[in-house]
Amino acid sequence: MLLVANWKMNMTRAQINDYLDVLSASPIWPALEEAGIEIALAPSSVYLDHLVRSIREKELPIRVVAQDVSTRTSGAFTGEIGVPNLLDIGVSGVILGHSERRRFFGETDEDVCDKTDLCLRAGLMPIICFGESSADRKSGRAFDVIKTQLQPVADRANLLREDGVYTALFLAYEPIWAIGSGIVAGATDVCEVTAFGFDGFTWPERPKFLYGGSITSDNIVEISACDKLSGFLVGSSWLDPKSLLHSAQKIASVIKEGSLSKRAH
Repeated sequence: MLLVANWKMNMTRAQINDYLDVLSASPIWPALEEAGIEIALAPSSVYLDHLVRSIREKELPIRVVAQDVSTRTSGAFTGEIGVPNLLDIGVSGVILGHSERRRFFGETDEDVCDKTDLCLRAGLMPIICFGESSADRKSGRAFDVIKTQLQPVADRANLLREDGVYTALFLAYEPIWAIGSGIVAGATDVCEVTAFGFDGFTWPERPKFLYGGSITSDNIVEISACDKLSGFLVGSSWLDPKSLLHSAQKIASVIKEGSLSKRAH
């Protein structure tokens, strides 16, 4: 299981330090390792280097992932951050195509595909977000929309595999219809979408699916039971390190009890 805390445009340097102090003081890490649970943190780009350095200093088994990356690798593109920049400071992955990037900044499926290509060629782990809106869902077009989002990625991954590129992908399902609506997606919803994402396309390597919607202390274990789910991508709930640790502990406990299998990440 991979648990990704997306901090979005939150957290100061001091808050990051406090966050890491809480994680460092926790005795949970041996249990997480035994359960096959890994944690990743996604800060604002200005704090990526600080977070990487701080995690190394504290010797915490945590990945650092970026919230976005440019479609270009270098050049006269003011304000952009390229894949080589991220690799240079020790970032191991990137969130791509988040619904907020698509909605507020006009990110397209083609952009996501191009960024995925650059990440895979460089050995950077892409976490590709996808999902349908309330209107898509009500009109019965949910799976058509998801196919439009994921098919170009699958096609590109197959071309890359022919070139000898290892194409390990994380696909994060964002139920946009439930975000900010007070509706919490149920396990059935998540299982149906992840099954379609896995079986509805030809992938060169088995993709890993994350759930990228709202979580509660009750639904996180229920959703974890989806047999094709390999983790979570969570925003506001995991701005609190204690909430992240609590969620990780719940999943680890269920795995230990044997009612949830380990999922490789």
